[in-house]
Amino acid sequence: MLTAARLTVRLQRWEIAIVAAGCLGLAAAAAWLALDMRAIWDRCGTPDASATCDVIYVFQESHGSQFGLVQTLIEYVPFVIGLVLGVPIVSREVEQRTAQIAWPMARSRLRWLAWRMVPTLLMALVLVAVLAVAADQMVRAYFPQSDIGFSYYEARGLPLVMRTALIFAAGMAIGALVGRLLPTLLIGIGLSVGVFIALAIALPHWAPATVLADMETDPAAMIGGRLHTEIQYRLPGGEVVSADEGEMYVEVLHEEAGGEPDPALMPETIITGISTDRYSEVVLRESVVLGAGTLLLAGVAGAVVHRRRPE
Repeated sequence: MLTAARLTVRLQRWEIAIVAAGCLGLAAAAAWLALDMRAIWDRCGTPDASATCDVIYVFQESHGSQFGLVQTLIEYVPFVIGLVLGVPIVSREVEQRTAQIAWPMARSRLRWLAWRMVPTLLMALVLVAVLAVAADQMVRAYFPQSDIGFSYYEARGLPLVMRTALIFAAGMAIGALVGRLLPTLLIGIGLSVGVFIALAIALPHWAPATVLADMETDPAAMIGGRLHTEIQYRLPGGEVVSADEGEMYVEVLHEEAGGEPDPALMPETIITGISTDRYSEVVLRESVVLGAGTLLLAGVAGAVVHRRRPE
């Protein structure tokens, strides 16, 4: 395995160097922001306290832009790393015709693929894991008064690692099927966009939604990390209607009253979603699905390599 790791580093040294520099750089930026925000928070309540300590979103003014930039970059890391490291594994060998030499020398094409895949994937996952921890600490420092729950779900913690594994396997499988580096990369980018959208759509469905507390009666919900899925309204008669119907009902009340309507006639806001205590459950379910997808795509890559002519 050490020999395979050295060979992998030699064959993909530039890709690995770029990925490592990017991951560690973002991790360092996230860690610095977390430490700086915690230092300010620790001074709250003392004579040296910052004026931002008196607002709900403590760091929105002082660190909001830096936090937003780093968080956005981290969000796309799994897709960049997965493609940069996964795509060349098979496609470059086929395109440059080195597969004609490498595959026979390995005595088994599947063995060759495992030697190339496992060390690269492990390096990628270790780098992303370091970044995932730093990103998680950054988000926790940004919301010091709240259980972060699902806040910035896709840009911290285990989801970063599992998405990297999936896109890595996808890039490798597409490269085995296409056999050309640039077309594989373009297809991989399109697939990454689809995966990103699909996971965003699937997120509210990993656990059943329940009725959450109203923000008007639970001010802490404003900074909570709950996952909101739908807003409905309960009319005075008990009928539950959609958000659009509820808003129309309120407009009619204002028009009829010529101002503020009778509070007794106002509908009750119902917010449904997934509470923060189910975060681990959602992460586990998504991780199982992504893990299964990773194994399936790796199997596809293995099957194609096993049967493909090296050209």
